[in-house]
Amino acid sequence: MQTALSGSDGQGAPQEERRRKISRSEMRIRLRLEPFDLTKKETEIALLLATELDRSEILLRCGITNNTLKSHIRRIYRKLDVKKRSEIVSRLSV
Repeated sequence: MQTALSGSDGQGAPQEERRRKISRSEMRIRLRLEPFDLTKKETEIALLLATELDRSEILLRCGITNNTLKSHIRRIYRKLDVKKRSEIVSRLSV
């Protein structure tokens, strides 16, 4: 049986990893994204797009395939009513 002192949540993930500290700028961007009804994964990808990471880095960080990333990006563009990545950056700029 796992205890609170062992540093695990019972699902194998250390509590420190689950409670990643969010910067103020990331929190502002997350708040700006709320009205667009993005899923958790879409929000994560939108944040990564806004930080201007390249596609391969986003794929590695999210652990998804290129086709899945394309689908998420299409939905993000539609929900944010943008046509290109630079519009996401300007829409979310703080």
